Amino acid sequence: MTAISQPVIQLERVTVDYLGGASERPALDQISLELAKGSWTAVIGNNGSGKSTLSKVMAGLSPISEGRLIVAQGHSVHMVLQNPETQILGETIDEEMHLSMRDTQDRTLAERESNMLRLLNEVGLSLPPDAPVKSLSGGQKQLLNMACCLAAGADVILFDEATSMLDPNSREAVLEATAKLQRSGHTIVWVTHRMEELCFVQRVLLLDQGRIAFDGTCEQFFYGKGLSDEPSPCERFGFEPPYVVQVARALHRLGHELPVRPLFPQQLSQAVVSLCR
Repeated sequence: MTAISQPVIQLERVTVDYLGGASERPALDQISLELAKGSWTAVIGNNGSGKSTLSKVMAGLSPISEGRLIVAQGHSVHMVLQNPETQILGETIDEEMHLSMRDTQDRTLAERESNMLRLLNEVGLSLPPDAPVKSLSGGQKQLLNMACCLAAGADVILFDEATSMLDPNSREAVLEATAKLQRSGHTIVWVTHRMEELCFVQRVLLLDQGRIAFDGTCEQFFYGKGLSDEPSPCERFGFEPPYVVQVARALHRLGHELPVRPLFPQQLSQAVVSLCR
């Protein structure tokens, strides 16, 4: 494990063992890691690998059998869950936001309203505050959940399969909003099964049977040591790389050396144009 200066979250040899569970092995087995402030880390793995348990441990929602969790002093951790409606209690956007907002006693109504609109704008939810929650799409509800995390003072936001129930446009909106939050200094943990979403993150953690089986960059996960014929870590663990990566590796097998290892369609397009020159 590489040491990180002033990590916002630390796990030290954390084990989670669900007593009476169907499995004889722990959900998490001696996990040690550090997350830097302002980083974006993806957590992936097959069903039962421990990825959701790991996110719940970081959020303080799952008991730890052994080891310890350390959250930097003064930092707050909140989650956005898989089902967009799970966390919502209010009937309108402003009601839901006011349920989450902290330190409102010393603020005037105008200040509270201004802060609420600022947070909604920060996640890209441009709807009237009195809009009924039931009128929102799944993606808009997830943006509202993100805004509520900010209203509650979240420094770290954990997304547990938060895009799995969304259509492509809504997934894109949530990813763009998350990227904006990360650029503004928030720490992001992104639990997902969608390989194309890894292209946005700085670090990939692959869990296998409760242990960390891979810890590296997205590029390293998809391409390994290079555009070689050897299986990448992604392929070795049975995942299908994004289409862009598949095309780049196919071109390499045909003898066409790209100048970069693309992750996004635009990168692939530019690399192919450069190759054709």
